[in-house]
Amino acid sequence: MIKEKQYQEWIRQMFKKYQPILFLDPYHLKLKKVKDNYLASKFNYPYLDIDIEYSDESIKDWVENKKDAERRMIHEFCHTITDTFYNVSVDRYCTKSQMEDARERLTDHIAQIVNKHFNLI
Repeated sequence: MIKEKQYQEWIRQMFKKYQPILFLDPYHLKLKKVKDNYLASKFNYPYLDIDIEYSDESIKDWVENKKDAERRMIHEFCHTITDTFYNVSVDRYCTKSQMEDARERLTDHIAQIVNKHFNLI
């Protein structure tokens, strides 16, 4: 239980660290322990919530290798950027306008990351 609380705090710290880099400032983080996933993010489109689901196995791996755990957590945070496009594209009743909006949102988000990296904004 102590390791789990430390892991939750670490996830919150990682989110705080990468929030401005990935332009996720308006998003809210929720954590949930699950048995059926190793590590996953659930994005509640169109809302600004990020649910990170973690398991005992992901806690164990975090204890053993923080660097790999951070790499995996960044991947989960990036789903926040891509999942809007994913949700729209798998919707059977998606209009061309919805697809274009999702495409532009994803493209603009990626462009902002690159621009920030090169200090253009």
